[in-house]
Amino acid sequence: MELNNCFEEKKDSFIVQAEWIYETGKTRFSPAHFMSIVAIIAVISLMLFSHGCSSDVVEIIEEKDPYIYIAGSLQERETLAQALQERGVGYSMFMPVLNELNKLYDLRRLMPADSFHVQMDTLDVIHRLSYYPQRERIRSFSVYLDSLGFYVPSIDTLQVEMVLRKTEGTISGSLYSSLREFGEGPYLIGKFAEIFQWDVDFLIDPREGDRFCLVYEQYMLGDEFVKYGNIIVAEYESRNYDKRAYRFEIDDDHAKYFTSEGESFQRAFLRSPLNYSRITSRFSKGRYHPVLKIVRPHNGVDYAASMGTPVVASADGIVSHRGWKGGHPTVNGRQGGYGKTVMIRHNNNYETLYGHLNGYGPGISRGVRVEQNQVIGYVGQTGLATGPHLHYTVYHHGTAIDPLKMENVAGPPVPEKLMPDFRKIVERANYLIDTPNDEVGISLPLSVTQASE
Repeated sequence: MELNNCFEEKKDSFIVQAEWIYETGKTRFSPAHFMSIVAIIAVISLMLFSHGCSSDVVEIIEEKDPYIYIAGSLQERETLAQALQERGVGYSMFMPVLNELNKLYDLRRLMPADSFHVQMDTLDVIHRLSYYPQRERIRSFSVYLDSLGFYVPSIDTLQVEMVLRKTEGTISGSLYSSLREFGEGPYLIGKFAEIFQWDVDFLIDPREGDRFCLVYEQYMLGDEFVKYGNIIVAEYESRNYDKRAYRFEIDDDHAKYFTSEGESFQRAFLRSPLNYSRITSRFSKGRYHPVLKIVRPHNGVDYAASMGTPVVASADGIVSHRGWKGGHPTVNGRQGGYGKTVMIRHNNNYETLYGHLNGYGPGISRGVRVEQNQVIGYVGQTGLATGPHLHYTVYHHGTAIDPLKMENVAGPPVPEKLMPDFRKIVERANYLIDTPNDEVGISLPLSVTQASE
């Protein structure tokens, strides 16, 4: 009924307006112009007439997406440029984009199965290119066209969740095999060994039944493991050793491990300067030399290891010798002895020697300062050697001492002013490590950009 009344009202109004237009227009315009104006006005009036009396039904016209989308993944030995060309993207179009992308992510590191996504317009202009490396997993790298027509690189980070986990058990075989049985990866095992490396040589010291326990961070993307974070607290217990290590940040750039009393786990010297398979010769006042066939002092320790195994500096210091060395303390040319050798001078009149090397570490030369755990060479068989191994000697005031029995000086403790904060860390860590496994599962969601590497 209301719709009919609307039509009647609109009809009467339309008739009045039409009569006025007819009487006025026929005297002012030519017949041709007048008829054109009448036709236009009629159409407009009809539209208004219909609109005014329509029901509340609104027709939605869907706008067509003006972009073209291309997606794919890299094949074996395929570059991103090749993949784009195969999909019809012009070289001149994608090269400026790839140049910007390379500033964020080294395109020489591309791997098979890395994926990409391209957004283009109908003129083949790239508006956005996103790259998803497999090794990154939680980060993608994009280049987009801004409103001024410039390509801008950006990094997109997925939201991940940091979860605290606890693993504990006993040694069966080795630390590595024991933790692998719990499903833990080599990275976490290596980090655990690094904490106690100044006190425990995990290649020779562990015994069946030794106990280990650690609480550590895991980063998860849904149910998928992304990476390990930091070890919050770790414990190792054997017949002659029982210590718990607490991670504490001295400042924004340095985090170290300490005992509950704030004493540093780090020592001036490492227990051993490489990952080795066994000790073939120990420090001795009289050893039968396998090459010279005579008995003479062996002023060091020989570690058997595979050819090319990295050798690291056992302590901070300055390289005092890099080259062929016939024997301590003089260089006798290439006539046997230690072969390719690196010697490092340390504080408090200590010096270390690394002999029979196959080659030297990057940047290692006389006078260069090196840090503890820095690679200074690689295991070899140069000089008087029957097989690949490292000869390692420690000198104190010029006299050789047994590296396996030397007194090791501890690093600096927690500063006194930070002890209140440290005690809070210890209290929380003790709660975590002493809590039964089925109760540890604290989740802290955060962006990976806030996460510690």
